Amino acid sequence: MAKRSYFQDIASVFGTNVFTLVSNLLLVILLVRVLGPANYGLYTSVLVVPMLVVSFFQMGIRATTVHVIGSGKHSDNEIVSAVMTILMLTSLAGILFSGIAYFFVNTAGYSMLLMGMALVIIPLRLTAVYTGGIFLGKEEIPSANLMNWLAGALMLFFALLFVLIFRWGLNGAMLSMVLSNGVVALVALVKLIARFKIRISFSNHLIGKLLQTGVVYALSFLVIQLNYRLDVLLLKALSTPVEVGIYSLGVSVAELLWQVPLAISIVIMSRSANADDKTTMNQSTAKLLRVSLVFGMVISAFIVVLAPWVVPLVFGEKFRDSILIMQTILPGILMVIFFRILSGQLSGMGRPDASLKAFLPALVLNVVLNYLWIPSYGASGAVMATNISYTLGSVLYLFAYSRITGMKVIEILKFSRDDWGFLARIRQRLNAVIFRGK
Repeated sequence: MAKRSYFQDIASVFGTNVFTLVSNLLLVILLVRVLGPANYGLYTSVLVVPMLVVSFFQMGIRATTVHVIGSGKHSDNEIVSAVMTILMLTSLAGILFSGIAYFFVNTAGYSMLLMGMALVIIPLRLTAVYTGGIFLGKEEIPSANLMNWLAGALMLFFALLFVLIFRWGLNGAMLSMVLSNGVVALVALVKLIARFKIRISFSNHLIGKLLQTGVVYALSFLVIQLNYRLDVLLLKALSTPVEVGIYSLGVSVAELLWQVPLAISIVIMSRSANADDKTTMNQSTAKLLRVSLVFGMVISAFIVVLAPWVVPLVFGEKFRDSILIMQTILPGILMVIFFRILSGQLSGMGRPDASLKAFLPALVLNVVLNYLWIPSYGASGAVMATNISYTLGSVLYLFAYSRITGMKVIEILKFSRDDWGFLARIRQRLNAVIFRGK
C-alpha cells in the first residue's frame, strides 16, 4: 500500500477532528440548554478528577508505544501484549486512586452513582488511548481517527436519548459518556485481537521498558492537563457552580482553536518516530507551526466578533457572561499552539522531558495566581491566570525545542512564501476533481 502523504494524513485527522468538534459542540449546546449553568458546572467538575487520573495513568504509553514501534527493535505482538498487560494494571490503579481522591476534593452536589460512573470511564478511556498509540506507531491514521469520531458521535447520540428525551439530567449525561467510551473501547480491542497475538504476561520484559520511559511522559502529560483543568477545581472550591459553568463553556468554545494544531501534532508524532531525515522533519514542523498560528489568529478574530451574537442564540441568555471568557482567554489559547505543534515531534523523538520542564513552572504560577485572583475576580481571575501560565509554558517549550533540534528561534518563526505551497496543491487537486467530473 502506497504511503499516505503528509497532507493526506493531516487532512484525514483534521476532518475527523472537525466531525468530533461539531459533535462536541452540539453536545455542549444540548447539555447547557437542558442542565443549566449550575448542573453543567457540576458535570464538568465531577469529571476533572478521573480525567486528571487518566492523564497520569496513561503513563505516556501512547507516545512511548509510537516511539518503540517506530524503532523496529521489537516484534509487534510483543509490544501489543505488553501494552495490554499495562492497561489492566493502570485501569485498576486509576479507579482506586480516583476513588480516594474524591474524599479530598469538594464533592458537594455529587451523588454516589454519579461518582461511580465517572470512575468506570477511567479504564474505557485508557483503552482508547493505549490502542491509539499502537495504531499511530504503525502509521495507521484511519484506525486512530476511528477512535475519535466514533466516541463523539456516540456521545451525542446517547445524550440526545438520556438527557433530552428521557430527562435523566446529570446521571443521563454521565451514562452517555460511559456507554460511548465503552463502545469505542470494545471496537479497539476487537481490532487488536483480530490482528495481533496478544498474551497477558507480567514477565514480558517490555513492560518495564515501556513504564520506565512512560513515567516521564506520564508526569509531563499530567502537568499539562493540570494546567488545562486545575482552574475548574479551584473555581469550584473558591467560587460557585454557576461560575464554573460559565467559565467551562467559555473555555470549551475557545479551545476549538486547538483542533487544527491537534490534527497536525498527531501526524507529526507518528511520522517523527519513523523519520530518518531529522533536518527535513524540523523544517516541516516549523512550517506547520507558522501556518497553524495564522489560522489560529483568523479563527480567534471570528470568535471575538461573533461570540456576542452566537452565544445567547445558541446557549441561551444564562450564558451571556461566557462571552467575555471566550474573548479574553484567546491569547493564552493561541500561545498553546506553539506547544501543540512542536510537542508532536519531540514526543515522537522520545523527549517528553521538555514538556515537564516547560510546564511545571507554569503550573506553579497557575495555582498561585488562581488562589490570588479567583476570590476577587471569579472566572475572570481564572482567565487571567490561565493566559499567563499558558504563555510562560509555551515560550519555555519553544526555546526547549530550539535547543533540542538545533533550530534557532528566529528560524522557527520566520515566514516564507513556501509556507503556503500547500494551497497551490489543494487548488490543483480541486481542479483535477472538477475537470474529471466534467
